[in-house]
Amino acid sequence: MNRKELEELVAQNWYLEDLYKALAQAKKNYKQTERVQNITLNDRDNLHGILARIKSSDIALIYNKSYGQTRNELSERLYKYIRNLLRYDQSEDIESIDIPSELAKRGFKRDSSQPPIETDKVWWRITIELENPDNLQLQTIVNRIGSVLDKPLIVQKIEDGSTLLAFESDRSEYDRIEQLYRSGRLAELLQVTVSDLAQVTQSSLLIYVRQMYENLFGEGYQPVALVLTRTQRNRSRSRSNQENRESVQRAKLIHLGANQSVNLEIKLTPQDEEIDIKIWIDPSGDAVYLPVGLQITVLDEFGEPVPQLQQQTGSTDNAIQIDFSVEPGERFSVKLVLGDVSVTETF
Repeated sequence: MNRKELEELVAQNWYLEDLYKALAQAKKNYKQTERVQNITLNDRDNLHGILARIKSSDIALIYNKSYGQTRNELSERLYKYIRNLLRYDQSEDIESIDIPSELAKRGFKRDSSQPPIETDKVWWRITIELENPDNLQLQTIVNRIGSVLDKPLIVQKIEDGSTLLAFESDRSEYDRIEQLYRSGRLAELLQVTVSDLAQVTQSSLLIYVRQMYENLFGEGYQPVALVLTRTQRNRSRSRSNQENRESVQRAKLIHLGANQSVNLEIKLTPQDEEIDIKIWIDPSGDAVYLPVGLQITVLDEFGEPVPQLQQQTGSTDNAIQIDFSVEPGERFSVKLVLGDVSVTETF
């Protein structure tokens, strides 16, 4: 079974849009946040596999991922939201639960005699005349748009001066927003000047996201060619050849005291509703191996360690790689600890 066949199968049997919305609310409840939440494209893919009763190892094969990555996505994200939706304790072994049956009991499964409802998805952007809005102002505006559509939305702050927000929704929902825009009522509802509203392609959206993430790199981050050795640059070019052309890649020399240092290389690649993150730790200068006992930990947006994203170097490690994904706008940090020295880089 391939991706398309799986999507068609679950669309025929499940009210997916209702389930996406319910899981988005469960995600919001789990995170205990007032921010509008939505489940990511990867979460949707994994959900499709669960609904079709496909093993996680086979889900990984369908979406061309490693088994470890899929297991991490399930355990650290989707399973937590499903537990919240089904009102199970977070300590409950979710894999012992018949998830499709439980979701069916809650009305998310279609009557087999009822044909599936097709929806036409569109990406669109809205430009508001609000210079350098803070998070509260942006969230207020997004909430007002959401109240019109009665659904959570994915949002990106794209540029300063005028602020551009990008969304995905059904075409009928975009048509409703467009009608309000043309009538002048949208600005009244949002209580801010709206200078433009238009549909965009997904590739254009990736460019917007790329521009935003370009600004995440702080002081000291440079193009990898200025930081890595020739051997490391060759390896980096090999890495880049396998990536989306929208990737943003930077490196920085990290000092760890006692004449010890490493190169931290970060690559961010927009993937529809997620940002794929690849982290490499390489020796600096003429060193062949990384310092022994170097601890590398990825911290989530709350500054908490992610258990599956921790590594420690041995005596023969010449590079460490960590892969994971975040949602657009979700912050993360990389913490390096060597002896008594600790360095944290936040993105």
